Amino acid sequence: MRTVSFQGIQLTSGQRQRLARENKVRDSFINPVLAQQVEQTLNNVEIRKEQGAKPERLWTLEHQETGTTCIAEWMGF
Repeated sequence: MRTVSFQGIQLTSGQRQRLARENKVRDSFINPVLAQQVEQTLNNVEIRKEQGAKPERLWTLEHQETGTTCIAEWMGF
């Protein structure tokens, strides 16, 4: 989530209206259940980082080859 600070800045009326519309639209699109789940997940990730746990491995290497692939093998001949 983006944090914006307007300290010392005067907004024009058009900018204020646009900001109000953006906030209204953003609130209508956010699913409260999904937002809660995302917040819990981010909190769990931060706790794991503080404890020094390694992140989960999402991708694993199944097969590794070296060299140039033969077109005939690639086509199944």
